[in-house]
This record gives sequence, structure tokens and C-alpha cells, in this order.
Amino acid sequence: MSDLTNLGGWIRDDKAVEYSMGLLPTPVFGDVWHPTKDSGMGKTVLLYEIIRSVSKSFPIRTQAIGDCVGQAAAYAVDAAKCVDIHIHKDFEAWVSETATEDIYAGSRILIGGGLDGDGSMGVWAARYCNDYGAVPRGQYGEIDLREYSGGRAKTWGDDGVPKSLLHIARQHPILTVSRVDTYEQARDLLANGYSVTIASNQGFKSTRDKDGFATPKGEWAHAMCLLGIDDNPQRPGVLCMNSWGIWNDGPKRLNQPEGSFWIDADVLEEDILSVGDSWAYSGYDGFKPQKLNTRII
Repeated sequence: MSDLTNLGGWIRDDKAVEYSMGLLPTPVFGDVWHPTKDSGMGKTVLLYEIIRSVSKSFPIRTQAIGDCVGQAAAYAVDAAKCVDIHIHKDFEAWVSETATEDIYAGSRILIGGGLDGDGSMGVWAARYCNDYGAVPRGQYGEIDLREYSGGRAKTWGDDGVPKSLLHIARQHPILTVSRVDTYEQARDLLANGYSVTIASNQGFKSTRDKDGFATPKGEWAHAMCLLGIDDNPQRPGVLCMNSWGIWNDGPKRLNQPEGSFWIDADVLEEDILSVGDSWAYSGYDGFKPQKLNTRII
């Protein structure tokens, strides 16, 4: 396993978060929580299994530069698309996993206004997916996005997303993004099929414990994505998908993907969500209660 623990890319800027929130119609999920409040109590919902069922695979992403924000957002878009397809069946066809390079670059330049060095912010990626959309991996004229390229992410992150690709991305927007502040909010969102990106300086051990959880350790300036909830009263937690490939090991539970780990509820709330740059992604306009058939295996 490679040691990528120094490869994050998240930038903390509380004032930039505050500014961006002023531009969002529903900046705080707590303000629109009521229809789904407590709907996740005691539930186990695995969005990564829905992605597997719809796409017939699961993308294990491995970042090559500090573009974790784009990687995390792409997982969130994958989940939004797959949940829509899973619920509505013929809503749209699955094409391929979501590209990361345009989200990363667009978040930095079109939303953030440009940066020196690598990195971006969770709120910028959320706003980019809301304002500009995202594209599945594929060939778009002379632009070959079929496979991830750290070099492309770096170049676009400095120079911008090609305009021809922006036209395509606008056909696939995330219609609502809202900040998530508590474990209970994350629990209810995930239980209704809405993924959550997280960003903080909290690091974790690379070996999972007997329950598939990772113990907090060290500091990462890093963004990741939550793709599962198990509100077990004995040990409630969320499944976190990283973008470092197969970087960790140890026991698994609930068929979790390679490179993932579970985070305890109190750690999520106190050490990550409290930072204020974690975001829920909806597929439709708003976060409506959804009847998920989670028996898909």
C-alpha cells in the first residue's frame, strides 16, 4: 500500500465558506431538515451498494495531486445519479463514473477565482456541481476523459475547464447543496439516499479495527465522501470513502469498498462536521424523503 497521507488538497477558509453560503438558496441543511428529521434512526443504508448495483462496479479512485475535493465530489455525484436511477429505474442510463478533473478545476477557478498551488474547498466543489454540473468519464471530441489524469487536473486547475466541456456538464447539475452540521443530519441524509462530502484536518489510522472503523490519528488537510450509514445503537457510524486507492487494511463489515473505513458518530460531529465545510448533494431540487429499496444485493 502506498503512503498518500501527505496528499490531501483541502484548503480551510472560513470566510470563503461564509461568502459562498450567502449565494446558496438553502445553505444550511438544518433549515430544511424537517421532512426527513429522525428518518434515519436505527437504519442501515449503504449507498455504495446502490452504486455497485446500478453501475455493476465501484470506482476506487486514487488521486495523484492535491485534488481530493474533486474526488470527493465525484463520489457524491455518482451516488446522486445511481440513487435516481435505482428509484426511478428509467430516469436515465448509467454511463460511467463521474470525472474529477473538471470539478476540481472548476471549483478552483470558476467558483474560487483562482489559486496558487494545488487544492480547493468543499463548498467550492459543491457550488460548482450545483452551478455547472458534472460529466461522466468518456470521450468528448478531442478531450479524452475516459481515465483519470493528475496532469490534466493540474493543468485545468491552473488554466480552467475547457468551455466545450462546461456545456456538457450543465446538462447534469446537482440541484441542491446544503451544509451538514451534525451526525443526526448526516444520518438522515444518507438514510434517504443523499451523500455527504466532508473536509477537515482530521486524520485516521490506516488499519481498521475489528468493526471496520478507523481510529482518529494525526492531521490531513483532506476531503472525502460519506456513502453509508449504520445507526447501530451499540456503535453508530458512517462509511467514509477515501481517494487514495487501497491505502488501508484490516477487518471489513457490510461489504465495504476497498480504501474505505467507518467513522464513529461522535468523531464525525466533533472533529469533522464542526469545521463547517461538509456538504449534502441532492439529485433533485431539495432533500425530499425517499423510499429506498436497500435490499439490492
